[in-house]
Amino acid sequence: MGKMVEAVLGCLLAGLLAASAAATPPPVSAGGIAQAGLVSHRATYRMSLGAATPGSGVIGARGVMEYRFADRCDGWTVENRTYLLLEYENEGEVETAWEFASWESKDGLRYRFRVRHTRDGKVVNVFRGGAELAGRGGAGVARFSSPADAAVDLPRGTLFPTAHLALLLDAAKGGGGHLVRTVFDGTSLENPYRISAFIKEVENGGQPFADAGLSASRTWRMNLAFHPAALADPIPEFEIRVLYRADGIADGIRQDFSTFSVDLSLNDIEILPPPEC
Repeated sequence: MGKMVEAVLGCLLAGLLAASAAATPPPVSAGGIAQAGLVSHRATYRMSLGAATPGSGVIGARGVMEYRFADRCDGWTVENRTYLLLEYENEGEVETAWEFASWESKDGLRYRFRVRHTRDGKVVNVFRGGAELAGRGGAGVARFSSPADAAVDLPRGTLFPTAHLALLLDAAKGGGGHLVRTVFDGTSLENPYRISAFIKEVENGGQPFADAGLSASRTWRMNLAFHPAALADPIPEFEIRVLYRADGIADGIRQDFSTFSVDLSLNDIEILPPPEC
């Protein structure tokens, strides 16, 4: 269960629908990504247990996630550090630490990633590599240097995380609805994921975050269901509910693992200065 928690964090924030995707969905234009209005920022989220069903075994959760999203002129970078304690009824606490870093080109065609996951101080997984698409809307391949010699074919229409976030926000601003896309983020060998998103605007949503110099913003609730693309199982592996501001900042997150959920509440935010390109 712990492995899925870390995978969700990377896939969502490496970053987070007029109709369902066709077999070969229209590509995201480079201009669309660049003009999405995404704001470079550093944010800290407090993690707590949302809910747990009887028999889940989970009786507590607490932790913190530090997230950094930045414009690097030629691309977008994401850095994510997560520390989480899950408390089980009969097993005590399980300590998880997770580090993720990525770079995604602004044309949406190239991607690099690095992941390190430990549990109770022992290394569980290390993933490192890069991915490239043949063109917008085209197929591609992801090659892992760790584990060595691992490669994953990416079907036509695959997106990387920031391109996917830009598409979600663009669709939200156009009225919301339903969107299905294939997304690769490198956080596990189960990638890519087929993500089904339902988007609805929240009335009176969007905190002003005055201390960070941010005004109130239109906000959308996005329900994202994650299915390993290689499987035809209609039941998602996990789901996420997130409140996204129009500038790409996640205001609140709930990760739902069927028998329990983890809430992430925005605790602190800092807007980063634009790069000198």
